[in-house]
Amino acid sequence: MLQLKKRRAQESLMHENEGPGTRERLISAAVDLLWERSYQAAGVDELCARANAKKGSFYHFFPSKTDLAIAAVDASWAATRGAIFDPISESGKGGLDQLRALIDAIDRFQATTKKRKGAFLGCPFGSLGQEMAHQDERLRKALDEVFSAHCVYLQRALELAQRSGEIPAGNSRQRAENVFAFLEGALLVAKVANDPAKFRRIASAIETIAAR
Repeated sequence: MLQLKKRRAQESLMHENEGPGTRERLISAAVDLLWERSYQAAGVDELCARANAKKGSFYHFFPSKTDLAIAAVDASWAATRGAIFDPISESGKGGLDQLRALIDAIDRFQATTKKRKGAFLGCPFGSLGQEMAHQDERLRKALDEVFSAHCVYLQRALELAQRSGEIPAGNSRQRAENVFAFLEGALLVAKVANDPAKFRRIASAIETIAAR
């Protein structure tokens, strides 16, 4: 028993001595690999290699690959929210202008990513959801929460547009879900075509969808 405790203490120290940020590097590697490839294609060995981490460290921080994927989903949404959704929501723009700004931000991000990665990768949450929604219930729930969080921001913009008379009064929650589904569909079509311009063309109809 004493030897077991000593070995575990040594293992813990070994993980700590890998340097600060091992957990964050693993999450960052998962964000990239799950988006660039897929959940099934990104193995633990490859994730560790990308993160420059030992395999033992992986399981020290994450009991399973699902746990790492959920952490990656949370981190990716936090980054997206901070870089795109919060600034737009707090910009003082009108409701429809916020939706236009969202399209512009997504368009720029996807175009930049295509230049850097060589492909139009689409929505990381949508792609992961299409692959894993019926394979892993915990991951499905994590993605569903992120989808709902997107809709909260969209609903605020739509309610603002309704109050200002930009669009007719209506069920803002349902409209938010419609707009979100429309954007996810536009990203998927553009991903299959590997064409950022296709996203821009389809997304230009967002005002029509918002008013329905």
